[in-house]
Amino acid sequence: MAGNTYDVIVVGGGHAGIEAAAAAARLGCRTALVSGNLDTIGKMSCNPSIGGVAKGQLAREIDAMGGLMALATDATGIQFRQLGLSKGPAMWSPRAQCDKTEYAAWMKQAIENYPNIFPVQGEAVSLVTSREVRKSGSPEVTSASETSGLPDHRTSGLILRDGRTLTAPRVVITTGTFLQALMHQGEAKTQGGRMGDQTAIGLSGSLASLGLRLIRHKTGTPCRVHADSIKWDLCTEQPGDFPPKPFSFLTAAITSKQISCWQCYTNPTAHQHILNNLHRAPMYNGQIHSVGPRYCPSIEDKVVRFKDRTEHHLFLEPEGRNTKEIYVNGLSTSLPLDVQDAVLRDIPALANAHVLRYGYAVEYDVVAADQMNHQLQVRSVAGLYLAGQINGTSGYEEAAAQGLMAGTNAALSLLGRDPLVLSRADAYIGVLIDDLITRCPDEPYRMFTSRAEHRLHLRSDNADRRLTPLAAGCGLVSAERAAAVQQKQLQVETLVKRAGDQLARRIAGEAIELADAIPLIEGMASASHDVAESAWIELRYANYLERQQSRIERVQRHRDLPLHPDLDIQAIKTISTEGRMVIAKLQPRTLGEAATLPGVTQVDVETLYAAMQSRLKRNRGDVAASADS
Repeated sequence: MAGNTYDVIVVGGGHAGIEAAAAAARLGCRTALVSGNLDTIGKMSCNPSIGGVAKGQLAREIDAMGGLMALATDATGIQFRQLGLSKGPAMWSPRAQCDKTEYAAWMKQAIENYPNIFPVQGEAVSLVTSREVRKSGSPEVTSASETSGLPDHRTSGLILRDGRTLTAPRVVITTGTFLQALMHQGEAKTQGGRMGDQTAIGLSGSLASLGLRLIRHKTGTPCRVHADSIKWDLCTEQPGDFPPKPFSFLTAAITSKQISCWQCYTNPTAHQHILNNLHRAPMYNGQIHSVGPRYCPSIEDKVVRFKDRTEHHLFLEPEGRNTKEIYVNGLSTSLPLDVQDAVLRDIPALANAHVLRYGYAVEYDVVAADQMNHQLQVRSVAGLYLAGQINGTSGYEEAAAQGLMAGTNAALSLLGRDPLVLSRADAYIGVLIDDLITRCPDEPYRMFTSRAEHRLHLRSDNADRRLTPLAAGCGLVSAERAAAVQQKQLQVETLVKRAGDQLARRIAGEAIELADAIPLIEGMASASHDVAESAWIELRYANYLERQQSRIERVQRHRDLPLHPDLDIQAIKTISTEGRMVIAKLQPRTLGEAATLPGVTQVDVETLYAAMQSRLKRNRGDVAASADS
């Protein structure tokens, strides 16, 4: 049985599971990665792309903390583009179309060669736990505000369907869309979390038996068509950037040949065909009861919700260099196969399209995220962590970010070290986790730049400078990498100082572009593009960043500020209704404890701080008035 004993067990070999296992292994933990099929490690179930608006920032942050996603993207990308260039630098988001097969193969090889990772093929059906009332002050309880929900179970491993028991004091579950999964194509229903793969039966019941609240979510995917059957002359070409810009700090350059994507549109005829068949659409005939992603809707949902639109964008994206499969981005659907065929015939560019794989929807179990703390540990089960779509998110990047943090904190907890918790001011990863814990979205969560109130600071260009020092501090990246990032930081700071206050005001006020700023600053012309660009962005946003940083530091400085027991929270109407209810119920002792409570947002914390300062000023005024009288 010694071979089945580990420090950390990670269940699931998708994007969350890969980063969770790799993070725990980097911290020296003997880590088992359990997957129902080891041949599908890193498989891109939907669009084979990484990045995009806000997702690109997440991918860069994962890389800054030693994750694998960016390296795999650079190694297997077939088209790289920087999105949002018509907007300010804070909105710039890298995106890459990847070779689907090569990406999964790269990840599989990385996991198999990773020190301290032991891949295990098998289906997890049950957690092994014991009852234990925990005491405040133990490793998993990091603040007084979390003592209100002390765990009464402790995990010690899991049981596989073949009867094996794997033991470990820490378990990270990253099961994606596979828990009690059901696929839909029109009236047809098939068990499975992905076409060609079986559903996971048993683990949902095990989680529910521990008192966890489960809900159902839905996601979907479009059809894939044969490239030779597309009328390319009716499409608009979308080439990648030249030169392509890497995702990873460790990648010097992208040298592989880039492949174009293409664009076409739906039309009123296709829309009408969809509307005529809504009675056969699982989303509209009552067959599907779960909630789908609002910001990545199916084509039937778009046609119903936006009836005034005469067309919707479709992006034809190659799935790899050595395949003819084209991903029809924008045509996600669960309509019957004959209806999918008819809709394609109505679109001129796809009128003769040969469908290789039809679109479908999948329903699956999700654990309501407000049952976790900011370490992604389940509050009621010590040693149990959740990451990825099981927490109600959508997207590879959101999953990988959670996996990185869950694996890290599982390992740090086991090692008796302080947890790594990123705040909303630190990273998009911090925004993601805080949103999940405090807001518990009732639909699949997707990251957007608008969700980050500190987005001027949380840019893709400075992800390494923001997070690599933190990662190095807990052992996630090497000292050599941290030193290289520090050197980059010094180079950026040097250029900013050389510009001086007067030029900085001019660059910001006149919105001077990078090319025009380079000859104005000594040394910028000889600096690397990344360093020069980062320095220019810092100068462009200097005034805004200074104010934003002041707000961040003010709240951080006063995390230990005590909340007076007689403070009338309900009277502070500028705090969200949910925030007022949670604070009134759990009565945190300090501002910092209030910030960790589920349902309390960062805006609530800043508002609470302002209210406390106003109260303090009033009290001082009353004292002064009393003394004068």
